[in-house]
Amino acid sequence: MALQNKTGLYYPSQTLDPEIDIEEVIFSQNIISRVLHGYIGIMVPLGILIGITILAIIIRKRICHQNMENMDFYLLSMAVTDLTIILYSLTAITRPSYMEITNLACGAISSLFNVSYFTSQNLLLLMFLTMIAPNSSTLRSLTAMVNHNRLATLSVTVLFSVLLSLLATSLLGTHKDLHTTTFCQLDPLNAKPEYDLVKFTAGFCFPTLLTLLFFLLLVYQLRQAEDSTVKENVQAQKVTLLHVVVMFASRLFYNVMLIRRTSLKLCVLSMSPIEELLFNTAELVLFSGSSLNLLFTLTLHGPCRLGIWKGLHFLKKLCCKSQTYDGVEMLSSAK
Repeated sequence: MALQNKTGLYYPSQTLDPEIDIEEVIFSQNIISRVLHGYIGIMVPLGILIGITILAIIIRKRICHQNMENMDFYLLSMAVTDLTIILYSLTAITRPSYMEITNLACGAISSLFNVSYFTSQNLLLLMFLTMIAPNSSTLRSLTAMVNHNRLATLSVTVLFSVLLSLLATSLLGTHKDLHTTTFCQLDPLNAKPEYDLVKFTAGFCFPTLLTLLFFLLLVYQLRQAEDSTVKENVQAQKVTLLHVVVMFASRLFYNVMLIRRTSLKLCVLSMSPIEELLFNTAELVLFSGSSLNLLFTLTLHGPCRLGIWKGLHFLKKLCCKSQTYDGVEMLSSAK
């Protein structure tokens, strides 16, 4: 039985309307279940393990060397944000079913998730800006201010993300039924179309346009550069470019489905089982983007890569010592 939803849009798997093909519902639920098992079994533990490793390496470097480079600082912030997104993704563990909680609880979870969602996008824009700004006289003063006030810049970024999240939450349209039980996702299905449009505009459309602008500026700088300084700077921060590609690819699919969901609400149409399958898959692809970003940070960022090699070398020495000790012990017992 469908729970109350004022938008008139329901999950086919939860309503079981007579017009819906049961075989399609069963097929889509089987696919969702398999995709979820793959995500929970591979991407979640991989992302959490890599994220904790990145935090340990960068924090240890800060303690040992008493300084933290700008790239380390922003990648550390991105790692924390990606880790929180992975943790929020555990709310999807009930698929192909959905969490049944109150609108109040669902709105709170959605609001907290959106803070991480917007923060990751804004941090990436900031990292992209600091990569191209030193080579542009008009932006050099701005990047100098950003680099000298990193904590203040991060605080402003998070505060801006909180404000965007509060704006989106205010448009959910569930304030009159806070204690009514609903099927909950991180972007609730029973949210008003205005919520979906704000999420799409502030979380994907504008950031993508800014990213495209920064990318064109970077290409222009590379073509106009007379020395290798610009190319060396890009090579040193290639992890930022990979983050941009991964975030765009993972969020494009999700936001296309978000807009499709909005069109169904505005046109008062029903969601098909295939559309439910695609939306759930897009959500898991979105979460997987955070795990991939963490993987690229660990393998491509110099200090993280060096930290991994040191860790492996340390483990190798421990194993060699253990084997040597066992060999000596066996010789002693033989005598």
